[in-house]
Amino acid sequence: MKTKICLLGIFALVPLAIAAPHTWILSTGKTVAGDYVSSGTTTLVVKTGGTNCFLAISNLSTNDLAYFAKIKADQKQARLDAEAKQLAAQGYIEVNAQLLENFPEKVNFKKVWMDCEFWRFSPYTAMGETAPDVILVLQVSDKDKNLYQYCEIFKDLSDDNFSTSRPNPVAQALSNLKSGDKIRLIGIGHNTGSGYHKFEIQNFEMIETAAEKKAREQAAENP
Repeated sequence: MKTKICLLGIFALVPLAIAAPHTWILSTGKTVAGDYVSSGTTTLVVKTGGTNCFLAISNLSTNDLAYFAKIKADQKQARLDAEAKQLAAQGYIEVNAQLLENFPEKVNFKKVWMDCEFWRFSPYTAMGETAPDVILVLQVSDKDKNLYQYCEIFKDLSDDNFSTSRPNPVAQALSNLKSGDKIRLIGIGHNTGSGYHKFEIQNFEMIETAAEKKAREQAAENP
């Protein structure tokens, strides 16, 4: 068994809105007036007086932690929206649980994508028998909170002669998902003609982890 990973050129950098000028307040009470430039995992970069100033994210006041989280969320959404337009330009169709389940003929062997929230893994079953070592199956909820249970990807990739195989890196990355993680799945829609339907995953992108969502919500609740 084999599948192909479609490494799309859709994740290129896209223009993002620049945050408005802001006075940052540190937990010590010190203030720094400057425009948001960028950030890493621990450090925030703002431009003040034409010079980049580096601030430790952990030193931000509670209000500015919430402000910073909103900037990151807005930038992420802008990038996702730009990528969605690129996907559409490349012939991809956005799908949801209703379309995949009730109108699979409309997306049969079509390039598709779906923004969803991971719920759990489930055993792969074929002809009444489970094959847990062959295919990874994700159960997700779509934007409308409807459950879809048949997002699938081969755990291994084989060569053209099926003589050798290697672990599928996309499947390996997906196996680390936690319940509540928000992801963008990219792949192929299938309808076998027997009423069975599935979303064949070829690639994915993390939108927001469950942990990031919890931290963002906690920051917003404690102004």
